[in-house]
Amino acid sequence: MKLKLLIVLFFISISNVRANECGSWFSNFTSPVCTDAKYIFWTGAALTLALRLGRETFTDEAQRRVVNKNHLKHWGEVGGDIGYGYLNGAYVLGKFIFGGKNSNQHAEHMLEASFYTFGVTYGLKKSIRERRPGYPEDRDSFPSGHSSFAFAFASVVAANDGWVWGGAAHLMASYISFSRINDRWHHMHDVMAGITIGMSYGWGIYFNHKNHTKPYWFSMIPTQDLNGLALNYGYRF
Repeated sequence: MKLKLLIVLFFISISNVRANECGSWFSNFTSPVCTDAKYIFWTGAALTLALRLGRETFTDEAQRRVVNKNHLKHWGEVGGDIGYGYLNGAYVLGKFIFGGKNSNQHAEHMLEASFYTFGVTYGLKKSIRERRPGYPEDRDSFPSGHSSFAFAFASVVAANDGWVWGGAAHLMASYISFSRINDRWHHMHDVMAGITIGMSYGWGIYFNHKNHTKPYWFSMIPTQDLNGLALNYGYRF
């Protein structure tokens, strides 16, 4: 298991070793390592690896204490229920429906961050097949999808809506992530990996659009009879 994790983290890290060139194709996919989000990615990857390698010395014992104290009681289930990307979807719908300055770009940002976060999280789950700490028959432990979705959401909110809303979103994301440890659905390194993926894509895509002048593709326009809105897609090449 340790060897698998080391190999996966290594290849993710070097997938774009020329870290200041995102390129024109799939640049949002590689944005965690080709924009300033690389600092989040590298730090998170190092912490994930440290937590995984430290399981026998301190990580498992720390998690056992958390589980035994059961800080969240039955509220941990609430974190599990809302952590399936519902916050991400609500943000997108809210931006499209209620509008506001740059609402289309913000909605697209959330869509893109959530899409890539899901793809990478799902791919790692099916590649590594780690057992959950409290449910060993389930081999989808690494990384935590709840944590990756929650921190993709929080990062996009912070990037687009400021640190007041962003701070509240990060508190919610932290609660969701902690609930996965509290309820024995994930190891600590699973959660750290999810946090890293979500934050890396939330900020990486933001930096890619802002600093690398990548265009947005989607917009909402009035229908012909002015009785509604239509989703418009445009691609420049």
